[in-house]
Amino acid sequence: MKKCIFLLSLFSVSNWSCSAEGGPSLSRLTQAVSRRSLYSFSRSIPALSVWTSRRGSTTHSKSVEVAVKKRRRPNITFPTIDVRSGLLSGSGFYYGIASDTLSKASSGEPKRRRNLSDSMYEALEELKFLRQEMETMRKEVQSLRGKMLVDGDIEVDSEEEKAKKVVLQRRRAKEADRLSIEIENWANQILDETEEDGWKPVECSKRLRKSLDPEGQTTASIKWMKDSRGVRADKNDQSEYPCIRCSSIIDAPLEDVCTYLSQETAAPDYNDMVVKHKDVEDISPSAKICASWTPQILFIKQREFVTLCHHRWKRDGSEIIVNQAWDHEDYPASTDEKGQKACRAYALRGANMISRCPDDPEKTVLTLIAHGSPGGNVPGWACKTAVNALAPVEPFKLFQKINKHVKQNQPKLRERLQEAEMVSLPGGRSPRPAGIAQLGYACFWPNGGGVIEGGKLPKVPSIENDTGMPSSDEQDEGGMGDPSENDEEY
Repeated sequence: MKKCIFLLSLFSVSNWSCSAEGGPSLSRLTQAVSRRSLYSFSRSIPALSVWTSRRGSTTHSKSVEVAVKKRRRPNITFPTIDVRSGLLSGSGFYYGIASDTLSKASSGEPKRRRNLSDSMYEALEELKFLRQEMETMRKEVQSLRGKMLVDGDIEVDSEEEKAKKVVLQRRRAKEADRLSIEIENWANQILDETEEDGWKPVECSKRLRKSLDPEGQTTASIKWMKDSRGVRADKNDQSEYPCIRCSSIIDAPLEDVCTYLSQETAAPDYNDMVVKHKDVEDISPSAKICASWTPQILFIKQREFVTLCHHRWKRDGSEIIVNQAWDHEDYPASTDEKGQKACRAYALRGANMISRCPDDPEKTVLTLIAHGSPGGNVPGWACKTAVNALAPVEPFKLFQKINKHVKQNQPKLRERLQEAEMVSLPGGRSPRPAGIAQLGYACFWPNGGGVIEGGKLPKVPSIENDTGMPSSDEQDEGGMGDPSENDEEY
């Protein structure tokens, strides 16, 4: 009984009063609590200030009088707002809500629906804030960049240095153009020389003649001469090096031959004297510096070539590619035959002239001139032995492979050329691809860029009506005039 009275006392501030004849039983007390549990038990937990009593009913011979406590509804007071301090008076906490927002909420004013102008105004304010943040970030980046410049972590060219580089680039481009004219004039002089000037004819090897030159369309001759680079020649080197000139007729139109030779992927098919090549520097759209490597030839080890190459187009569609040995800071020369790096050799001067055959416009005349030095410590007798072994074979094999592959790929070559002609380049330059792989160098211009002598090349003949020659209208439009005028314009 004491335990029951104790449990009941936990639910109220005052005591429960129980009276019965003979004393109430525990079960009746439990029933009485259960009947009032939904009402009194749920309301007995909070601290209550005022209660009323209520009598219970009498069952059987016993009556139980239970005082049921009933809570009065308390008066609820809301805290007031101090707008100046931004804090709530009374109990509670301030969670960082703006004071004006709280004052509006306490005033009980009805909420106004936001319109489009308010939303746009807030969006603009947010954008202004973001712009200020980005401006601050930009200034911080500039400050950090300036600090790195002072510390030497990065290097940035000034406007003056950039202008100097542009001027230097233009100067080098003009120098390459002047040098190409000088080399072309030198090549024309070489072609005009005869056996009286020291040229000795080279015959194709008898055991290979039937396969390499069955119709005898290829001619070759050789002459030993000193460094032919003019003012750039090595004055201390008085040795003579081989210069070979050769010419052959290709059984395909000029445009197809030029397009085939311009393909970098086709180089291994006709020239096995260049095993690797890469572009070093572009000087202008029509001139570049190239690096190439040759395999070991007899007892001459692998060689490295660094060469300046230049190309242009004549009015009749002929292509001229000239070259000269060059020095570049990124590829220092090596003269050590025993070193791991390939020894430097020199394609001193050379020219490749691809023109239409005067006797048959459906054929092409390909003329090559190459003057080179093996470099290193190769003695004269060893160099002559290698040349005498290669001269009767390599030029004839080169022309035979070119002739074979051009004829096999002629339809594809014409389609590729017609696609290239759909693009126009400014500055009187041709979009036709150009290039060739020769002994000692390989240079390619897949996107064109060569200067056109008369400003316009003859129209490419279609495959169906392939005459190989421009029409009379095209000749007048292209300006097939005095060749002397071409040299002045170039």
